[in-house]
Amino acid sequence: MRSRWLLLCLCAFGAAWIVAAAASNFGVRGFAYGWYDVDTFATTQPYVVRFDSPQPDGAGARAGIRAGDLLDLREQPAEVRWWLAFQPIAGRPITLQLRRDAKPLSIAIVPSTVWDGDWRLKILTILVQTLSSVWFVGCATILVLRRASLREARILALILLSMGLSNNYFTLPSAQAAGAICMFSQIVCYDIAWILLVILGSGFGARTMARRIFETVAYAFVGLQLIGITAFSYGLQTLKIDPMLFGQNNFALGVEWTTAINTVVAAAITGVVIWAVAVTPKAERARAAWLLLPVPIAMLSFTAFNTIGLDLVHFWSATQASILLGTVCNIAGALAVTYALLRRRVLDLGFFLSRTIVVATISLIVVAAFVLLEWMLGNVVAGVSHTTGIVANAALALVLGLSLHFIHQRVDLAVDSIFFRKRHEDERQLRDYAKEAAFVTAVPVLLDQTIVRLERHTDARGAAILVDGAGVFTAARSYGDSQRVPVSENDEAILALKAWHRPLDPHHYRTDLQGALALPMLARGRLLGVLLLDERTGGESYAPDEVEALSTLAQGVGSSLDALTVSGSSANALLDLTDAINRLREDISQRMPAPTPFSEDASFHSA
Repeated sequence: MRSRWLLLCLCAFGAAWIVAAAASNFGVRGFAYGWYDVDTFATTQPYVVRFDSPQPDGAGARAGIRAGDLLDLREQPAEVRWWLAFQPIAGRPITLQLRRDAKPLSIAIVPSTVWDGDWRLKILTILVQTLSSVWFVGCATILVLRRASLREARILALILLSMGLSNNYFTLPSAQAAGAICMFSQIVCYDIAWILLVILGSGFGARTMARRIFETVAYAFVGLQLIGITAFSYGLQTLKIDPMLFGQNNFALGVEWTTAINTVVAAAITGVVIWAVAVTPKAERARAAWLLLPVPIAMLSFTAFNTIGLDLVHFWSATQASILLGTVCNIAGALAVTYALLRRRVLDLGFFLSRTIVVATISLIVVAAFVLLEWMLGNVVAGVSHTTGIVANAALALVLGLSLHFIHQRVDLAVDSIFFRKRHEDERQLRDYAKEAAFVTAVPVLLDQTIVRLERHTDARGAAILVDGAGVFTAARSYGDSQRVPVSENDEAILALKAWHRPLDPHHYRTDLQGALALPMLARGRLLGVLLLDERTGGESYAPDEVEALSTLAQGVGSSLDALTVSGSSANALLDLTDAINRLREDISQRMPAPTPFSEDASFHSA
């Protein structure tokens, strides 16, 4: 599937993006993300910003910046303007032309790293942002691997991926390039997520003219945000317009237009998805709510905390703490989406846990290998040059790259053997019975044994075997509390099973099949029956290996049912033919005249 591979490539790009951002944020030498440790706020004067109280022991305080110092963007070179709007490279001095008490002042500020100044708050903020991004991209990747065939799953994966890419900052040698990347990461990705949320919500519930108009208005608000980004960049580079009218990032502090439009966008999109959930049919409303609401609520909360921290608080630590709370709201949204994926028939909990454990174990092995190598180079092997260290790290990376497939296989097998032994045993039992079914000699026994195996080796709350009978599929055997109604041969789900010969989720069809998984029982290209399973006890979706085992069972039972039906019909036909031959023989014997007895004496006297 082409879209699946495209989405996987985007997820890989997202993972690389997060790694690069983390390397920049946590301080790679010569490429570290810089902190001013002081905030700027908009003023009533065009092109002029005011510094607030700098953080004690921070870069701004060490440079001599004081609260109330004014900075006119027109007095700064273009590169300095971009460095001011977005974070610079740590350790590289920047000369600022300020005004203090109406007197010009030149100050050289050396941006600090994340480890300088109030490093605990910085580290916590960056760590939470990185973890939330990893979580979002991880959920998107798993969703693509499991449900790429579903439209809503693809859109949701793109939403999660966009949120994972947001709030990941970079520092590059070019100030303009670094600013453009930061804007893409912080603002454009959020706008993409907003647009995709509207698209996702449009697939739920009845479509009305009023709803379409509301969605169009939401798109227009997002468009205003993008126009603001363009105007800000143009003004910052050329100074032909005041960029502070459309402040972004560090220059968004105290800018009323930016705050208003961000709040309106968040509120409008949240209203759109709430409307979509409200008009969704009752049977699907809970599922729609879990898929649609967590992300916009998290994004709205993030916007609210940013607004509080950037516009109402005039103290660096309080501003950072407010931004941190907004990021925590993002993580809460990520957790809620994860719950929706696991509990609302989107993902399988066992698969999610197993993949998480496998990826975490492999990552731990790789990181531990590099840490051990660095320790050995620094403590065991004395006097190692920088070049030798680079060569050793490159060699280790090559060895790990070549053996990664082997490591993945071993870890995967170990995790499966420890955590999922029962499930794999059940799958083996189902596959075994698929072969044993061929030797059953009576249809009632075949159906009885099949329903017993389903109850014994699955955690479905209920199951039924529907058999075709004169154009209507009726439940021949079942267990559980669900009511099994007859299903027409022209039912949407039945037609899909006949056409595509593969398992399906009845929730995606207008059908009388009441369950979470329907598997076709096929023989000679004909649909003889349907294995219908209710939701699992834990509420998760069925894992691919479980579906494969159940499909094998359905195929084996279908073939056996066809063989028994055909053999029964053949035996009846043979009995009918035998009876007909016997009746024909009796009829012939009755119609033939009796034979005349022959006597030698009679013949002699006659002669």
